[in-house]
Amino acid sequence: MVPPVSDSDTSALRPSSPAPLPAILPQHTTAAMEQFECLAERCDDTCCRDWAVPISREDLSAIKATMSSTEEGRERLTRLVVIGNNGRPQNGPAQLRMNETGACPMLEDDNRCGLHSEFGEQALTTPCSVFPRTALALSDRVEVGGSLGCPEVARLTLLPDATPFVRPATKPMLPRAYVGKTISDVSGDPYTSHFLTVRGALLRCFQQDLALGTQFVLAADLAERLQPFFHAGTSEFLGARRSFSEQRLQAEIGHTESAELHLALDGDLAGLKVSGAPVTAFVRSLLFERKRLPHSARYATLVDQVFASLGNASSGPRALPPGPQSADEAWESYARRRGALRDRIGSRFDSLFRNYCHHFLMRNPYTDAITLSDYLYKLGIQLAALRLLTVGHPDLAERLAANPNPTLDRTGFDAVAVHAVQTFTKAISHHPEYLEAAIVRSATNSGGISFGQHVLIATFL
Repeated sequence: MVPPVSDSDTSALRPSSPAPLPAILPQHTTAAMEQFECLAERCDDTCCRDWAVPISREDLSAIKATMSSTEEGRERLTRLVVIGNNGRPQNGPAQLRMNETGACPMLEDDNRCGLHSEFGEQALTTPCSVFPRTALALSDRVEVGGSLGCPEVARLTLLPDATPFVRPATKPMLPRAYVGKTISDVSGDPYTSHFLTVRGALLRCFQQDLALGTQFVLAADLAERLQPFFHAGTSEFLGARRSFSEQRLQAEIGHTESAELHLALDGDLAGLKVSGAPVTAFVRSLLFERKRLPHSARYATLVDQVFASLGNASSGPRALPPGPQSADEAWESYARRRGALRDRIGSRFDSLFRNYCHHFLMRNPYTDAITLSDYLYKLGIQLAALRLLTVGHPDLAERLAANPNPTLDRTGFDAVAVHAVQTFTKAISHHPEYLEAAIVRSATNSGGISFGQHVLIATFL
């Protein structure tokens, strides 16, 4: 079970604030981010709502200088900024003050930013200016990605048939100079100095001609084989052991690309008949415990509708019963719909979520975790939650109850999946303290993350 969270704890609502740094390196990005343009008043879930935005000391000084020039600006400033950081100095000295509806007080009725309209981009905090863009600085470039918490970025990233990848940008991608995270391949830490090699191997796991569950197990198998010597703080690359460990690293990566291994893992997974109820129970706990914190109506509606729909055995999916049912019942309902969707939309059932995995691997460096196994478990749990929120959605139940129609089946699936990913990302993936607490509790209860737990997630997918 996910640990309970106090209603008064708003730390999970606070996304991390990127550190302003000179952007002197070449920029690389994805096709989605080069196409991205803010939809402003046309956005179906504005980023100016349901987030408490931290303000750095530099941003606070710039905002004061910009807005204090007029009486109206000073009045707006008092409504916009609240001094204090709830004891978390890393989040800066202040934050934006959300109103009683959860929206920024500068959000106009037409969903545009009144602050930007009146004072320009320089009056915005760095998170407001940059979002939904993210920036990962490597030794030779800055990779500009995007948050799937933005509906438009989610659509542009998830819906193309081709998987996302980074390439040199054809235009400046950042409105101001900053990076969010930095990974140096000359740091002397082998866990980071081999970053591009290992990340490339993980990405290739999700490029093989295999079902998504087998691709996930393939990545987990690599993580399992690397764990004894390749992890945060490893000493296996020191001194005379360095050459041997580097050769071993390359050999293990090479084995991951073996066709024989792919066939073996695919056959083993297909022959494994286990219940996905434990995964269902954990995902349900993760989703419902999040509602104990302040949350958006959009998130609550999605979670409630999905579990009510999964508990509805009748042919009329809109006649929804109250409350979630048992994990066994939810799993059985999910598994039936999962099979029906695979029959209806074929490879599309996996390809959209394969794009999600590529995005996760590029946007979230594995160095955030102590081991690759821990890192992939975090991906797997989120992937399982997104599968459940998508498959269990009443709109898809209604579509499955109708006659097959390739166009309507695909567009219906795409719309629901994008909605689920965007809503989940904004409510959970962007709150690392909450997500980490849930996963640590899960690992503690099970004695640590094992390869078997990854396999169980793969059978759920």
